[in-house]
Amino acid sequence: MDIKSFLELEAASSSEDSLDLRSLDLVSSYDSHLMCPICHCPFVQPVRLDCDHVFCQQCLGSAIITFRSADANEFPCPSCRTPTTRISMSVPRLLVNMCDEIQVRCPSAEAGCEEVLPRGHVQSHVQKYCGFRLVPCPDESCGKMLRQKDLQTDGRCLHGYCRCERCSEDVMERDFEDHDKVLCPSLEATCNDCGSTMRRQELTKHAETCSEVSIPCAASQYGCKSKVRRVDIGTHEAQCPLISIGPYLEAQNTRLKQLELTTRHLQQRNEIFEDGMASIRASLAESARAGNGARSTQGGDRDRARTEVDESTEMANAFSSHTTQYLLSLHESLREEVNQMSHALTDLDTRASMTIMNECLRIKEDMAHTNAALNSVRMQVQWLMNPRLHNGNRANVMRANSTSNDSSRTSLTSTSVPGPSSNGASSILGSLRPRRPSDSGREGTKL
Repeated sequence: MDIKSFLELEAASSSEDSLDLRSLDLVSSYDSHLMCPICHCPFVQPVRLDCDHVFCQQCLGSAIITFRSADANEFPCPSCRTPTTRISMSVPRLLVNMCDEIQVRCPSAEAGCEEVLPRGHVQSHVQKYCGFRLVPCPDESCGKMLRQKDLQTDGRCLHGYCRCERCSEDVMERDFEDHDKVLCPSLEATCNDCGSTMRRQELTKHAETCSEVSIPCAASQYGCKSKVRRVDIGTHEAQCPLISIGPYLEAQNTRLKQLELTTRHLQQRNEIFEDGMASIRASLAESARAGNGARSTQGGDRDRARTEVDESTEMANAFSSHTTQYLLSLHESLREEVNQMSHALTDLDTRASMTIMNECLRIKEDMAHTNAALNSVRMQVQWLMNPRLHNGNRANVMRANSTSNDSSRTSLTSTSVPGPSSNGASSILGSLRPRRPSDSGREGTKL
């Protein structure tokens, strides 16, 4: 197909009401060879040039209009600048199938459609099956748009207003269901954590300040999996060991990101150098071919041309060898820098692991000392309680002995006879008096 026919076909296809597949949100990854060099998106209706470079049909049409001269029958390839006169629409079917199998989201995802499907099926999904596509209102006098899922079978317009009985607010008929179930200010809802009752509109704001809501620890990004009530989060964070080493981990993460960025820049520089080396080799080969052609067409002055070609070839070979050596040495130095950065990343990871392990060991030792101190206090309390129990038992025994002694004295007094035998009676009472417990029988406790 020549350039003029291709431009006419492109103008006809662009005028159709079709979906722009390059603006879709991609879900799955794709091979870099499936990317158009102009728009940097997967191929859409790919076409091929004589130099075997492939582009999107619309992208190539825009490039031809931009770079082609007014009445020229050829234009340079956007990739290699090779003059091209014909464009082929025949592209390997495998390439088209691979582009059509890329997973994308529905264009109406922001409106609520959650469909994820291959890119080749998006056009039919939007036209036939997507309920969130905007369509004209069935009432021609309305002139507004609505979602396809909101179309009524009777063809009536949904852009009229109706009044809510609870809040006395005028709501559009197509939004009345959402208003009646969710958005009405008079609706009440109960917090699942604290049991408070409030308006449904205020439930989200209440959840941000409710003291009974379980929230993750501030060190969750460092590995803490605890979820504590908002009122107790301060106590947990004061005891969480990951909080104390959080700044160190954050600094290490920042350093790792900087090293990764530097590595990426070095890789890009390496690719640029490799591309430059390839272009230098191509230019040298082209100059050698031009020298050979000039040598064959000169005829009579063959010896002089041969000498000049040999000299230019030697200079080109010398330049090529020096350039190749320089680029190879630069490549080796870049590779060494990348290896050094890899070793540095490994070293940082090892240091971070050792720091975390040492911190955990210190915390475990502190807990062991705390448990030992607690056991010692418990034993001392038991030791202090034992003497009090023994003293209480001894007081009860002495009280019982005193009661029995008093009763025996009363009986002896009632049976005694007055007269000169009083001294004898007193001697008898003295002999019957209970013996006072000796000091050796007393129990004492010393701390």
